[in-house]
Amino acid sequence: MRGIDTRAIAYGFGALALAICGFVVYQDIFVRDVVAMIIALYGANHIVVDGRPRQLLNVVAVSVLAVTAFILSFSFLPTFIAFCTGFFVLLVSIKYFLIKDHDSGWFGAFSAEILGALFLFIIELILVVIQGVFFPS
Repeated sequence: MRGIDTRAIAYGFGALALAICGFVVYQDIFVRDVVAMIIALYGANHIVVDGRPRQLLNVVAVSVLAVTAFILSFSFLPTFIAFCTGFFVLLVSIKYFLIKDHDSGWFGAFSAEILGALFLFIIELILVVIQGVFFPS
C-alpha cells in the first residue's frame, strides 16, 4: 500500500482492541473524544505541514491511539504523570506517523500537537454544548 503507514493502522487497531476490551469505561465520551481528536489533528497537520493533505486513515489511527493512551493513563496514574504520558504518546505518534516525510522534525510535531490541543479544546466545547442541548441527562 503506497502512502499509508501500516504500523499506524496496527497501533490504531491495537488501541481500539484495548478500548473494546473494557479498559475504556465511557463509550460515548470515547467516541466523542476520537471524533474531536480526528478533526483537530487533521486541521493542525494541514496547517503545520505546508497544507499537504495527510492520509485520513493515519490520522484516525493516531487519534484512537492517543485517546486510548490518555484514558488509560488517567485511569491508572496520578494526574500530572498521566498528562505528561499522554502528551508524550501523542507527540511521538504525530512525529512518526503524520509528519515523518516533512523536514520540521520534533519542533513540527510539537507545534502540531499544541495547535491540535487548541483545536481540540474548541471542538470539545462545541460538542459538549451540543450533547447537553440534544441529550440532556
